[in-house]
Amino acid sequence: MLKFPFELTFCIGAPRSGTTLLSSLLSEGPTVFPMLPECTFITRIIQYYHDLVSFSDKPRFDAYALSNEHLATILAPTIESFVYTAHSHFATLAHSHLILKDPDLSIYVDYIPFFFGDSKVVCVIRDPRDVITSFVEVRHRQSVDESVDSLISTVFNYYWRVSQSELAKQGKIHFVQFEKILTLDEQEFLALESYLGYKIGRTGFQKISFQLDTNDPTHSSNYGNPIKSNQLKQCTLNANELSRIQDAFAGYNQVYGWW
Repeated sequence: MLKFPFELTFCIGAPRSGTTLLSSLLSEGPTVFPMLPECTFITRIIQYYHDLVSFSDKPRFDAYALSNEHLATILAPTIESFVYTAHSHFATLAHSHLILKDPDLSIYVDYIPFFFGDSKVVCVIRDPRDVITSFVEVRHRQSVDESVDSLISTVFNYYWRVSQSELAKQGKIHFVQFEKILTLDEQEFLALESYLGYKIGRTGFQKISFQLDTNDPTHSSNYGNPIKSNQLKQCTLNANELSRIQDAFAGYNQVYGWW
């Protein structure tokens, strides 16, 4: 288990759910380092660990990895180096909290305590109709033709993997509703701060350490701008597509009440 002289908070959630906005808000607090790009390099090492543990043939695993714990000791220094390299950009700041954000880490959320101990984990949840609408727009910009049913499967997997994780079952993930963040619901912010133990922002993108890539197909026109309640997306899917999404996410709707 890795130890750092600062606390880590992980920001997760399905892609297109608002993880970028939430990460920027988490980074605005007075004790928090500026917002970093997605921690993709760290996620890939954790994914590599997962794949070796889950899919390796026994002879090779026993020969080179010995055990899950031994494999972790091999990979942990690389993860540690990535974290310290990111932190080195803020060497002059005496802050105490660092935010690491990546939607893909949602799939491997149960490995966070294995490598990082009792770090905080915040997951943003958004109306899946809007998530999939946003996905459709991104796929259009990527010139990729992907069916709504395929996108439903993709998005549902993120929701399911987080909600069925051991961390979630133990009550160690704090879930935030994207719609309440956009409408500046103060109770949602206060509940999040109570879980984190430190203040966060209410504006968005006020402390950011990198240049947003406006040419990236996943870039949103809202990135870099303060929160506006009219950022709430209007679904452009047809009635049949919306019905299929609602059927797939009916169980989660019982919890979050989107429709």
